[in-house]
Amino acid sequence: MKEPHPPYQAEPEQATVCMFPLQQVLGRVEAAEYLGIPTRRLRFLEMFGRGPKSVSQRAGAIQFRKEDLDNYSAQQFSRAGLGVDALSRYRSMRALADYKGLDPFMDMASRDELSQACTYIGGRVGIGLGLVVIVLSHTPLSRILFHVVR
Repeated sequence: MKEPHPPYQAEPEQATVCMFPLQQVLGRVEAAEYLGIPTRRLRFLEMFGRGPKSVSQRAGAIQFRKEDLDNYSAQQFSRAGLGVDALSRYRSMRALADYKGLDPFMDMASRDELSQACTYIGGRVGIGLGLVVIVLSHTPLSRILFHVVR
């Protein structure tokens, strides 16, 4: 049986150093500009748990990795049924425009995603309110309220 080596005698070929590339991180305003959508819409997408993946690094400030923003735009293109060539043309056009201004496709795609999130949450709220009305309609309290109001 071999004796284990103490950590200070570790052999050099056993050590592995992994270099991670520096990831560029953008704030909310810069991320919205990079995607070509309004900042307010990006904030609403965050609130509803949709949109690009966000990270918080300093004192609760929400930031986005450029890689996650690119993945989000690729998801929107695949959701729309567009191919890889359309995505590469889109990215080259956005790079030529220096990622400034409103992008019509991402504006439409993010608006659609936000409307789906609002519809889902609104439907859940409507179901909950309907159940409350059903439960209250068979209680003596509701009978008193309805007879007093008349």
